[in-house]
This record gives sequence, structure tokens and C-alpha cells, in this order.
Amino acid sequence: MHQSISIKPMPVWMSLLYFGIPSLIATIGIYVGIPFFDRVGVPLPINFLFFTAGPLALMFFSAFVAYRLEGNPMSWVGVKKRFRLKRIRGKEWLWTLGLVIVSIGGYILLLPTAKWLASYPLFEPPPFLPPVVDPRVSESGIPTEMLGLKLQGNWWILGIYFVVLCFNIFGEEFWWRGYILPRQEMYHGKWTWLIHGILWNLFHVFWKWNLIALIPPTLSLSFVAHKLKSTTPGIISHWMQNGLGLILIFLGVLGVAG
Repeated sequence: MHQSISIKPMPVWMSLLYFGIPSLIATIGIYVGIPFFDRVGVPLPINFLFFTAGPLALMFFSAFVAYRLEGNPMSWVGVKKRFRLKRIRGKEWLWTLGLVIVSIGGYILLLPTAKWLASYPLFEPPPFLPPVVDPRVSESGIPTEMLGLKLQGNWWILGIYFVVLCFNIFGEEFWWRGYILPRQEMYHGKWTWLIHGILWNLFHVFWKWNLIALIPPTLSLSFVAHKLKSTTPGIISHWMQNGLGLILIFLGVLGVAG
């Protein structure tokens, strides 16, 4: 019941901070933290996961800290209302399906741009990053290893991947669409989705070779979340797009590739 009182408009300068600070943290972690930890002997799986999953976990918990600072009750009813975790009804399923198609299809169609951008020194992935993030390295089929670790029989890898994926999806959706988007709508009105989508795209500057390919998912998800005033379609789309990796890891752990 405090929502109409506690939520305040988010002007442009504040949006830049709320998007820019998480991006800066992730960028410093990837481009400074990973090579430093590598030099002191931290194994790649721990090193890479810490600096890539860490910022996502930080966004997840920050969303709840910001929620409480607004004076909202720590209850499931309050969280659902503030973060717009609404049930999808009627034609909203068509919007959700369209979002999944545009988001995933658009990303796949523009994926060659990642390889093209990576061919330029300014956009190429640094050599200390694993091949899995380099678009110039062709990987297809069911993987047999992840970050140098054998997958077959190692169920704990699947468990860790699932936890990281949860922080990825719920961290971004709760922070961007749950907490920030409603505040931006109070300031930008009908153009909120475009401003939000551009800022969310630029947040991924640490994977700079993917910026063009990420245009369809970042803009379409922002548009649907703004139109329906719901975070749920974005969560579904996010799971559909990023969850493919979980399925492949699962098959790799089962040893299907071997």
C-alpha cells in the first residue's frame, strides 16, 4: 500500500548511475579481476564464475535492498506487487510468445555480427577469457567440458550452472524490470521502453562484441515489459534464451556427447 507514495521518478542521470555502476563493476571484474586472479594462480572455473556471476548476484540482492529502502514490506504479496510478478492472461500469452520469437530469432540472425566485431582490435575478446565467450571459436553440439572441467558425471557443475543462471535471470529482471523500469516510466512515459532498452544493451559493454546481436532481445523485452506492466514475460523469455545452455550442460553431464 506504500507503492504510490514510495516509488519516485527516475531521471536520466539516475538511470545512467543505476545501469552504469553494475556495468562498471562487471567490466572491472572481467578485464582487471580475471587476469589478476589468473596471475596469482586462481583456477579458471572459480576465477571466471566469480567475476561474471558476482555482479548478477549483486543486482539480485540490491533489488531487495532497494525494495526495503522504499519502505515496502518483506512479504511475497509486496514483492509480487512492486516487482510486477503478474500472472499472464489471455492475449498477454501472444505478447510473450512474440517476445520469445523476436528475442531469440533476432539474436540468432544478428549473431554473425559478433564474429565480425570481434575481428577488430577494439572489440576482440581478450586472450585471458575462455573460448566459450569468443564468437570466433566455433562450438556446436553437446559440450564435453566446461571451463576445462570434464562434464560427464559431474552433476555439481550442472548445479552451479543452474544457480548462476538463476542469478543471471532473476538478478537482471528484478533489478532492471522490477525495480528500475516502473520508476523510469514515471519520468519518460511512452518512451521508457526505448531508453531502458538502450541502457540495458549498453550495460553489456563488457561483452562488447555482442552489442549488435543483443539489440533485438534488449529492445523487445523492454517494450513488452513496459506495455504489459509485467516482469513475467521477460523472465520467461530470459529463461527460454539463456536456458538452452543449461540443457546442453545437462546432456553433457549425462555423457550424451560421448
